[in-house]
Amino acid sequence: MEITRRTDYAIRMMTALADAGEACPISVRALAEAQGVPYAFSRTVQRDLMAAGLVVATRGASGGLCLTRPAAEITLLQIVEATQGTPSIATCSADPKWCGRSGTCSAHQVWCEIDALVRERLGNKTLAGLSSTHGR
Repeated sequence: MEITRRTDYAIRMMTALADAGEACPISVRALAEAQGVPYAFSRTVQRDLMAAGLVVATRGASGGLCLTRPAAEITLLQIVEATQGTPSIATCSADPKWCGRSGTCSAHQVWCEIDALVRERLGNKTLAGLSSTHGR
C-alpha cells in the first residue's frame, strides 16, 4: 500500500483545518498555499473530502472549508478512504475475484491480515493526534 500524493495533501489540509479551530472557515486557496499544495489539486482534494462528509464548504468572500466534526472524531482511515479508497497491500486482498488463485494461494491470508492491521491502525489514529494544538 502506498499513500498517494492526493492523500498526503488531504491530510495536510485537514490537519491545518484542525489547527485552525474556531478560525474556520479557511479558503481552499489559503489552505493550499499554507500547505504547499497546488491550488488546482487542492480543489479535487476538497471535492473528495466533501463527498466523504469530512468537510463542509461555505461560499462567499469569507467562505472556505471547515471540519464537519471535531478532529478527535476524524480518523486517518476516513481520510485515506476518501481520497484513495480502502487501503490494501495486494490487489487480491482488496478484490478476491481479481486472481484465479484466490482461496488456494498460501499468501492470500497473510495479505488480508496485513490489510486488517493497517485499517485498524489508521482507524485508531485521529486528526487530533496530528494537530499541533493536540494536548494544549
